[in-house]
Amino acid sequence: MEIQASVRDALPGEVSPRLIVTAVSRQGTVFLWPLRLPGPDGRIDGWSRSAMEAANIAGKSWVRIASNMDLGAYDASQASSSIPDPVWPDIGFQGLINIAFKDKYIDTLDHPVLRRLRGEV
Repeated sequence: MEIQASVRDALPGEVSPRLIVTAVSRQGTVFLWPLRLPGPDGRIDGWSRSAMEAANIAGKSWVRIASNMDLGAYDASQASSSIPDPVWPDIGFQGLINIAFKDKYIDTLDHPVLRRLRGEV
């Protein structure tokens, strides 16, 4: 879902672009993984870069991701043994988005969250 420019402009410093990918844990839990995209200047932090790299690996094989506080990024380890492919749900990406966000999105300038940020309520 693309945020309307007027709503995005009303949230300076509050909104950053994300790539949302579908993922499945080893336990079979389906989740949406928001990956931070580079900013307007093309820069991206180590956490976001390493998450994107891990997502690229995960598109081909199972991957384990762990925080590396000293590095300021994630460590991604590709599975060394053969693990069965994930079981994906029968619902499409848009269906997952609808379930995940339900009514939790800002689509107008009169949304209560924006009104609170502006100090109107």
